[in-house]
Amino acid sequence: MFLSGTTMGDALGGSGRALRQSFADLGHEFVEVNLSQADALDVLNRIIGGGSIEVAFSHVGIGMDLTATTGDKREVNLWTATGIPFISFYGDSPAYFFDRHIMPGPGFAALYAFPEHSRFRKKLPLRKGILGVTPLRMSDETPKSEIDFRIKQSGKLLFLKNGNDPKRLIDTWRDALPLGSFLMLTELASELVGHLDSDKGCDIDSLVCSYFDDKGLDVEALTNLRLFFVAQLDDYLRRVKSTSMAEVLRDFPVEIHGYNWEHVDFSGKRARYVYGADYSTSRQLIKDSLGIVDMSPNTTLSPHDRPLRAYGLYTLCLTNEQEFFRQHFAKHADFMFRFDKGSLESKVAEVLAHPKRFVELGIEIADTFRERFDQGTFGRTVLDISHSLRLATGPRPRDLQNFFGWPPIKLSSDSF
Repeated sequence: MFLSGTTMGDALGGSGRALRQSFADLGHEFVEVNLSQADALDVLNRIIGGGSIEVAFSHVGIGMDLTATTGDKREVNLWTATGIPFISFYGDSPAYFFDRHIMPGPGFAALYAFPEHSRFRKKLPLRKGILGVTPLRMSDETPKSEIDFRIKQSGKLLFLKNGNDPKRLIDTWRDALPLGSFLMLTELASELVGHLDSDKGCDIDSLVCSYFDDKGLDVEALTNLRLFFVAQLDDYLRRVKSTSMAEVLRDFPVEIHGYNWEHVDFSGKRARYVYGADYSTSRQLIKDSLGIVDMSPNTTLSPHDRPLRAYGLYTLCLTNEQEFFRQHFAKHADFMFRFDKGSLESKVAEVLAHPKRFVELGIEIADTFRERFDQGTFGRTVLDISHSLRLATGPRPRDLQNFFGWPPIKLSSDSF
């Protein structure tokens, strides 16, 4: 059962519904409950009361704190009370909405799209249940026979990305923070921007802790401070990277789709800016495009959602240099760029000058991904997690050895 809500461009809803086939292939029915709808709780109650639910899942913890009322009028967590395992998927750092990364009990799991984010969560308090990395799978998987590659050769390069103004964020820091905190943030921000193509931005927490350690201060136990610094610096670095890319791309005949690009002047430029974003609409855009341009969310060990959508649609994806692509694709240099003006300029110019060659490259990379990564792993892993959570939180199985004391009586339900 997939729990959804209302998000910008329906990105989370669309990506959740894209998982339907993964469960259908394993013989399970996919049911969605949109919690933003007026009758959502009635629908949810009918589904729970109507039969066996193998697992419930959502993005960023949507619905994991739903409550139920017991016969003696106590409020308890719905999923704990019903014994239904709950999995939350995350595409962002735990620094942004940390409350949503705290599992309510042992019958829950948190899976992160990027190993960097999972590692960061392991360093933070209040861990319960299972913590892991989401298995790789393509989105929008489409048979090659359904793609018209002649259309792609005459299609557009797309930058499907929301923007934001880095200067505006610095102004916010200046107005909102004590001078000392403002200066520390800007010093660290300058350090990160000075190393855009390094992996410094992939572990901002370590950078922050080392910065304070150099001052003779141990902030490891001060989680609030670390979360504040990591979120602010992560956001700032993304803004710098995306803005620098848009300022290059606006000089080419590409399309930029998204929100919050008011700080970039597209007037008189060759690029076409399209305000807004919609997950469902973007599928056809990607399918007919020459290729898409992407950037990682300050990560290097796993691909972002947009390359995975591109591979599903046999589409070229240009992206910044990352360890994942260097490790798995022999032709990684043909589709990666550095965060400097000349690198992205030359790569975009090359693609636009040789569309047929780069459409073929997109096909080759998509085929390579299909060969290297089993698309069935995702669904099987979700079911493995479900079974593991049920075992860990359920009653003692029948006929176990009498010399095996399980579950341990002295372990409270909140401690495992």
